[in-house]
Order: sequence, then C-alpha cells, then structure tokens
Amino acid sequence: MKKSSKLKKYNELFKRNITSYLAPDVAIKTTIYPVEGQGAVFEFEFNKDSDNSETISRMRPTVGRVLSDIPQNLIGGNTEGITFGGTNLLMEGNRILIIKGEDDPEQWSGNAVQDDVRRVVSTSQGSK
Repeated sequence: MKKSSKLKKYNELFKRNITSYLAPDVAIKTTIYPVEGQGAVFEFEFNKDSDNSETISRMRPTVGRVLSDIPQNLIGGNTEGITFGGTNLLMEGNRILIIKGEDDPEQWSGNAVQDDVRRVVSTSQGSK
C-alpha cells in the first residue's frame, strides 16, 4: 500500500477505536511501514510518555522486507519470500504489529478497522 492518505486514515481510525479500551494515561506511538507491493505494516507502541506521534517510514518493496528490517522476535529467518493475506496481528511487549497483507479496499474500510481492534482486544484479554 503506497497511499499515505489511506495509511494515515487506518492509523487514525485504529487509535480512535482502541482508545476506549485503554487506561486514560496510555498513549500510542505509531510507525507506519508502507510497501511497494501489497499491504503495509503498522507498529503501535503503547506508552505513558504522552507520545501519540505518527511516523511514516521509508517505502519497502514487501511486507517481508519490513519484518526483516524492524526489531521483532516473532517471525525469524529469511522473511523476504513470505506473503501475507488479510490482517495478521503480532503482539510483543508493549506493542502490536498489524500486518495488512492485501490492498483490497475491504481490508482497509472502517468496518475492517473495527474488526481489527476487536481482534486485538479479544486476544489480549485471552478470549477467542
């Protein structure tokens, strides 16, 4: 996903929807990783430093390249050839990586964002 307006809108809607589940003093710092091919990666870092910043990182060729370039302990080895479909969640420490594997408009809609937030909250609460 190359469209910065669509990436920023997803970030805005995600933060707006997840805020009601967070303690009042928790802020969310976002790094957006656009991809030349299909998809994008969002890194949401929860903090108590009032850091609600948004950064758009440099464009990478694939989601796999993003995962090899950023610190993460969930997917190892050569990630270059990995492809993702739909929305994938990786939770690690105080952050969530959301991997959007496709550019299908349905995956980027307001309803999709609400579904993604519900998945994050239900997973973090230990339910299905």
